[in-house]
Amino acid sequence: MADDFSEPKRRGCIVVIAMDGSLHSQHALEWYIENMHVKGDKVILVHCPEYKSLVNSPYLTTDPSKASELANEEERKIKEMFADWKEQIKRTEIDGCVVRTSGEPGRAIIKIARGEGADYIVMGSRGLGTLRKTFMGSVSDYIVHHAHIPVTVVRNRDEDNK
Repeated sequence: MADDFSEPKRRGCIVVIAMDGSLHSQHALEWYIENMHVKGDKVILVHCPEYKSLVNSPYLTTDPSKASELANEEERKIKEMFADWKEQIKRTEIDGCVVRTSGEPGRAIIKIARGEGADYIVMGSRGLGTLRKTFMGSVSDYIVHHAHIPVTVVRNRDEDNK
């Protein structure tokens, strides 16, 4: 009788994919679909808004109406991203959803993964240099060191780095 050395079939898993609206996170989602997804997986796209235009705005302390305008613009962009992600899930026939969370992104993503009973986390890499990572931190670095499950950090495509 011949031994069967074929790879075992992987059961459907719960996979959290961190999405921040960047090309890097979009690439991570595409990589997951092309290389890891199997029928039966449940995919949870997690977004943790950082409101960068508000945080970096000189108007935040001087003009309340401008701060409100910037917040409304951020919300419009978030709704647009969510609609795009939901359409991509539907188009690729993936069992999935989009979840919005708040707080520090690394901690928030891990909290969602724990709460959902996730088996994997997939995320993009922004490729911060050592100096920037030291001062700003890195969401992917935090998740790799604190997650309770395997994490795949998808490196950027060469054309995304130019």
